[in-house]
Amino acid sequence: MNRPVAAQPVGTAAPRQITVVGEADVQARPDTATVNIGVETDARNAQQALAENNEQTTAIINRIKEMGIESKDVQTSNFSIYPRYNNDGSQITGYQVNNTVNVTIRNLDQTGDLLDQVVQLGANNIYGISFHVDDPSALLDQAREQAILNAKTRATAMARSAGAEIGDVLVITDQVGSMPPVVPMLERAEMDAVASVPVEAGEQTFTMHVQVTFALR
Repeated sequence: MNRPVAAQPVGTAAPRQITVVGEADVQARPDTATVNIGVETDARNAQQALAENNEQTTAIINRIKEMGIESKDVQTSNFSIYPRYNNDGSQITGYQVNNTVNVTIRNLDQTGDLLDQVVQLGANNIYGISFHVDDPSALLDQAREQAILNAKTRATAMARSAGAEIGDVLVITDQVGSMPPVVPMLERAEMDAVASVPVEAGEQTFTMHVQVTFALR
């Protein structure tokens, strides 16, 4: 016996949607700084250059820890020994030793004093200083909430212009971005004249972009 064939729906309309991007910025003062502090020494032989470097670097690390910086926040980031040659490169004239530690400073009020003291103890390469918020999760949550509200406002205005209204939220995706302020490197020639290092942390901006798809009715 032949079965009847059911009619298939033709031209079924896709559900109406509207997708917008909301954005928000939240500013906060940094609470943490990181900086690379290095000692560069030169001598006619490698042993002498290394001994001088070890003495100065040890003194610097000890002073950093005396100022309350914990051991976990002081990490060697570079150590190298290079021969120096005469002008035509035919003969070794001496050796250069570099030792650099990356320091995390959690009390920003002591940043300038710390830099001043390590320079006095022989640090002659200071670079890469930057400021950031150690735990930005609450700030990101705040920016995300504001970005979602911004997306809803945009979608409502666009839907109203088209004679419609927004409905339920169907999809949300987000993307995080931030722009921490950076202080330029202190050149070796400048550091000899530094008596007290002025340091400004400024503000850090956390930017959140949220893409939201709403049902449209």
